[in-house]
Amino acid sequence: MKKLLTIIATLSLLILAEVGTARAQVVDAVVANIPFEFTVGKMTLPSGQYTIKPFGSMPGNLMAISNEEGKILQVFIIGDTQAKVPPQQAELIFHRLGDQYFLYKVFDQGNQIGGELRKPSAERRLEKEEAMTGSSYVTVVALNASTKR
Repeated sequence: MKKLLTIIATLSLLILAEVGTARAQVVDAVVANIPFEFTVGKMTLPSGQYTIKPFGSMPGNLMAISNEEGKILQVFIIGDTQAKVPPQQAELIFHRLGDQYFLYKVFDQGNQIGGELRKPSAERRLEKEEAMTGSSYVTVVALNASTKR
């Protein structure tokens, strides 16, 4: 029994330490006019203007994407990522597989630390198919991105 309690306590401390080290640095709302249909998680969205911002009252690993009317369309989890150089403007980076785009990373203007989304199952499935056909895997930066506080 004592050994089980020790294991549970150790696991709890490890989980709390991991949560405590979450440092995703996207703190501003990123507004972008996205010129193509794209996927966030399990949701595919049409081209248009979207706002991506932290979700909830405390900055952390939850982000939300909203349409022009401010309606939250999807809440998603991000992990940390780092750009080689701080972006001059806010950036949304997409993976392109065939004719499908998947939101991949989010960066605030001037901030080298950003957020990276988990790959949805549709993207992982397409990666396997693309690998078999030898098709390319391309990263695209969204145009007209900006931040607003």
